[in-house]
Amino acid sequence: MATFQFESPLDRATFRSSPMFGGIDLMSARFVRHSFAPHSHDELMIGVMHAGVKSFRCGSARAHAAPGDLVVVNPGEMHTGERERGRELAYAALYVPVPALASMLARSRGDCSIIEKTVIDDPDLWHWFDQAQGLAMAGLDTAGAEEAMICGISLLFERYGSSEPIQTEASCPKAVDRAVEFLHARACDHINLEDASRASGVGLFHLIRLFQKHLGLTPYSYLTQVRIAKSRQLLRLGEPVAQVALDVGFADQAHFTKRFKQFTGTTPALYARSMQ
Repeated sequence: MATFQFESPLDRATFRSSPMFGGIDLMSARFVRHSFAPHSHDELMIGVMHAGVKSFRCGSARAHAAPGDLVVVNPGEMHTGERERGRELAYAALYVPVPALASMLARSRGDCSIIEKTVIDDPDLWHWFDQAQGLAMAGLDTAGAEEAMICGISLLFERYGSSEPIQTEASCPKAVDRAVEFLHARACDHINLEDASRASGVGLFHLIRLFQKHLGLTPYSYLTQVRIAKSRQLLRLGEPVAQVALDVGFADQAHFTKRFKQFTGTTPALYARSMQ
C-alpha cells in the first residue's frame, strides 16, 4: 500500500499522548537515514538523547547533541534534525503545551517564558525527563511520571529559564501576520502562493523574504507545516489516511505520506495507530 512506501525499516518514531497536566505528547525515535524538514512546534520540545550524535539547526545556529544531553526547543522556534555520528540516533521527546507549563510553574518560576540554552548537559534534568517520558510512554505509574515532570520542568526553568518573551508570528511585520492568518484559515483549500501574497498586501518575492527572515521558513513550507499539524488532529480522531490527505489539501495520499514523514519521522498510518 502507498501508505507504507516511505517508511524505512531503519527509521522508527512512535508517538503517544499522555493526559498529564491537560495533555503532553511523547515520542520515542530511532533514526539512521531520516532528516527532519525545517519546522516548529506550538509546544516546548524536550529531547532526551540516548544514542548517536544529533546535528540540527535551531534558528540561525547549528548545534550538536550527544547521549546524556537534552535538546530544548522553545515554542515557535524553527529547527531541523538528523543523525551525524553513531550507528543510529536514539532519543525520547516530550512536547509540553504552554498551558501545561503554566500549570507546573505556577508555584515556582512563573515569570519565565523561554529556555536560553538549546543543548543542555545536566544529569539531574536528564534523569527527571527520561523517567517522566519512560513512565508516561509505557502508561505506567502516572503519579511517578507527573512528579518527574514537575521536578524536571521546575529545575529546567530555574537553571536555564529567561523572562524574555517568546517570539511569535504576532511579533512579525503586518504583511507576514496577514499571510499567516490567511494560511491558517485556508490551509485545507487548494490555494497557491499568489493567494497568500494578495492576502498579505505585498509582492510574492518580498513575502518570501519576509517569511524567511522572521519565521525561518518560506510561505510554502509554512503552509505545509500547518497542513501537517491539522492532519495530526484528524488522524488522532480516527479519520482514514486517504481522506485526511484530501481534507488537508494534498493532491494524493503518497505525497501526503512523504511530507508527513519529513515533518514527524513516521508515516500517517503508523502515527494514527500509535495514538489510538
